Amino acid sequence: MTKEEELSAIFNRVAERHRIIKNIDEQKYKFMKENTFLEVHSIDLIEKIEDPNVTKLSKSLRVTRGAISKTMKKLIEDGAVEKYQKQENKKEIYYKLTDVGRDIYIEHEKMHSSRIEKDRGFFSQLSEEEKNQLIKILNKIYGQIATELKKLGMDNYI
Repeated sequence: MTKEEELSAIFNRVAERHRIIKNIDEQKYKFMKENTFLEVHSIDLIEKIEDPNVTKLSKSLRVTRGAISKTMKKLIEDGAVEKYQKQENKKEIYYKLTDVGRDIYIEHEKMHSSRIEKDRGFFSQLSEEEKNQLIKILNKIYGQIATELKKLGMDNYI
């Protein structure tokens, strides 16, 4: 086996096992079973950005305005989001979380904190120098993956 084949095998094994652990952990959270990735990340952004609207959400999430409009309609129907307009601008529609949406946001934050804590355990056996080297190496690999995704016209995955 060449070094490249060995690296590829290890990289794929680590990525796949990490994905399995991540998916199992996600099943512990009710919101992950009831909401799509786009819905959850829209809720996250609505809580974090100022004056969230379709344009800001679509740019931040790298999806079409139509996809955001459809997602907002569903989140409004589910009672997680409500829309509003400003007194000085009756044309633009903005979004804010309801109590239901805020609960999803809080659970999403807890899930991320839990995942980071679990990952911290994976990296605990590495020295600071090894961690720095790994960060540098993974960023280089990510750069190559991003280049390949661009070639495939999949910029929204970068």
